Amino acid sequence: MRTFELRVYTLRTEAALDFYTGTVFPRHLHNFSLFGVEAHGLWTAKADVAPRAFVLVSYAEGDDPGEVAQRYIQSPEAAHDTRDFDVTDIVSVESTVLVPSASVQVFPSQ
Repeated sequence: MRTFELRVYTLRTEAALDFYTGTVFPRHLHNFSLFGVEAHGLWTAKADVAPRAFVLVSYAEGDDPGEVAQRYIQSPEAAHDTRDFDVTDIVSVESTVLVPSASVQVFPSQ
């Protein structure tokens, strides 16, 4: 089973959030697969008090999300994806590796 991670990016300004969600993240989608990363969505919170982006990604079974993220961040692909973006506008990144719950069954919609 793939390892899922919820990443929360807090940006310095709404303009930086708009550039990240509208330009940088779509660029990431072209390169994530080179690192075994699959994106499952990008969200912002309605009436959020801070400019934040919520990103759900997954990694191949057995991959360490932190190690994969470091490899990607240090790659030429990441540098290309973030061109024209001031990465210091990312104030913080919170990472939560999600663990499936065995006590809940998911039923398909009927």
